Amino acid sequence: MIEVGESIRAIRKRLNLTTTQLAQQLELSNGYISLIERDIVSPSLTTLKKIALILNVPVESFFLDPNSEVVYSHLKMHEQEYLHSENKNWRLLINPSPTDQIGAYCVDMSDLDKKIYSHEGVELLYVLEGESPINVGKEDYTLKAGDALYFDASILHWDAKDVKLPRKLIVVTTPPEKFHF
Repeated sequence: MIEVGESIRAIRKRLNLTTTQLAQQLELSNGYISLIERDIVSPSLTTLKKIALILNVPVESFFLDPNSEVVYSHLKMHEQEYLHSENKNWRLLINPSPTDQIGAYCVDMSDLDKKIYSHEGVELLYVLEGESPINVGKEDYTLKAGDALYFDASILHWDAKDVKLPRKLIVVTTPPEKFHF
C-alpha cells in the first residue's frame, strides 16, 4: 500500500520545510500535518492539491509506489551500443526504453547525410560540436555548438547543405528511432 503521508514528509524534508511552516502555508494545524505524514489521517483531495502546490510537485507524485522501477536505463560509456551507417556513428545513450517512449543518441557525423527523414513523433537536436545545417519543411536552420532544435519529426527533414566539418549531436526522439541500415 502506498503511504501518502510518507511521500509528503520526504518531499517536505527535501525542501527543508518544517511541519510548522507547511501548516502555516496551508492554514492548518501543525498537529494535523503530523497526522497526515504519519498516515493516521487521510487528507481530502482539496488539501492534497494545496500541499502539492506548496511543495511544487504534481499530486500524483504522492501516489507513486517507491518500489516500482523508476530508472529505465543506466549505461556506462563502455556499455553503450554503437551503430554505424555510411557517414554516421550512433551511440545509444539509453537502452531501448521498456516503455518504448524515448530514444537518446550521440551522433558523430563526418559528412553530409543525403537521406530525407520523416517519422512518427518529435525530435530534439542539440549540437555538441561543429555546425549542422538542417531543413525542416520549408525552413532552413544552421545550428552551431550549443544550439538546439525541437520539431515535429513527421515533417520532412534533412541536411540543408554540405558541411565538411565533423559534427557531433545529441538526438532525442519520441518514440525511439527504428534503425534500418
